[in-house]
Amino acid sequence: MAHLQHKTVQEVATSGPGLVFLAYPELVLSLPASYIWAMLFFAMLLVLGIDTAFCSVESLITGLVDNWHKKLLSHRKQVVVAVCLVCFLSGLPMVTNGGVYLFQIVDFYAASGMSLLWICFFETIAISWFYGIESFSQNIEEMIGTKPNLFWCFCWKIFAPIIMVGIFVYYIYSYSAVTYGEDYAYPKWAEVIGLLIACLLYTSDAADE
Repeated sequence: MAHLQHKTVQEVATSGPGLVFLAYPELVLSLPASYIWAMLFFAMLLVLGIDTAFCSVESLITGLVDNWHKKLLSHRKQVVVAVCLVCFLSGLPMVTNGGVYLFQIVDFYAASGMSLLWICFFETIAISWFYGIESFSQNIEEMIGTKPNLFWCFCWKIFAPIIMVGIFVYYIYSYSAVTYGEDYAYPKWAEVIGLLIACLLYTSDAADE
């Protein structure tokens, strides 16, 4: 694409949603038999989205049913329908004309980057410190026949939490507000909403762990 448009790669392929929905489709159209590549590309996106949705929705449903199993276990199908309906309605604003701006906020503050790092941090702490490395090692031995060596135990209990805390501190130090592309800067109220989404995610994840 850069060669055909006489531009640099940085000008043609930018990060973010534009890479998938603008840059890649334009690239596909420039290939021989473009309609075949276009069908394969968007089929890949569809399957990838469905696969991700299965994991996310099932983990949420399992958590809800396990916490209130006496009330919800017998109504699991209805819970699945309700969760999927709420997720569907929550996603509708993102397919409007201004939906990409909302998508960018949610993606930046809740679906990637520090949010995933924070989730991994609490999961690591919950398993290695509260559940216990020895118990976890015994579970692994039951599954594969051997215990993990000391290197992995040190990684789970010491190295990984320290590294993640260091990355988080550096992120706070070098934090800059989300932008869309190179030109559009979000207003302060949008940044506040994004930070509130991130804080709610951090709080709920810590409570779950």
